[in-house]
Amino acid sequence: MAEQSAKAVRTETEKAALQLLRERAALVGEAATARHDRDQLVDALREANARYATRYADALAGGWSADELAKLGLDAPESSTTSRRRRPPRQAQPAQSQPDEVVTPADVPAQT
Repeated sequence: MAEQSAKAVRTETEKAALQLLRERAALVGEAATARHDRDQLVDALREANARYATRYADALAGGWSADELAKLGLDAPESSTTSRRRRPPRQAQPAQSQPDEVVTPADVPAQT
């Protein structure tokens, strides 16, 4: 490398750096493609669940009972009104105690 000019060393180093950046950029690109595929599948699943719920309701309206459908392997569709359980809101943090103030467990409200 001692025989190379400063410009040649710089060019070689920049090429190596660009190759590393290309490899890193490819990883991000692959992640973006996977996320896109996931989003499309989520949408397709949502639509399939809606179609199934409609057809299941049609079967019930057509005279089938939920028990009969279950015996045939047709489980009740998930309710569209069902939402995920959400974490309860955080309680406000108690005020910072002064260094000479002693806080006992009885002074701190219990968290559930």
